[in-house]
Amino acid sequence: MPRLSAQEIDQALKGLRNWRFENGELVKEFKFADFDSSIRFLNMVQPVADSLDHHPDLCVYYNRVIVHLTTHDEGGVTDLDLKLAQKLDELEKMIH
Repeated sequence: MPRLSAQEIDQALKGLRNWRFENGELVKEFKFADFDSSIRFLNMVQPVADSLDHHPDLCVYYNRVIVHLTTHDEGGVTDLDLKLAQKLDELEKMIH
């Protein structure tokens, strides 16, 4: 899967909620009501990531989960990262 150009990424970001492109990755901070909600979100991410065979880098800070997406094999963002970002946005709606 080829790496996307900066222009392709900028265009794709218009269709995503609160994602940004920084340091060659897609990044988003998900905010939840509490720690339990953050962990429920993580538990929902795992099977989705496994189904795509594409796993994000995640950091949990009590009620916040910061997600970094990149395709390491391609050295940047690919369509797979965009697909996972869209799915994570859908999961977020299920928690709120």
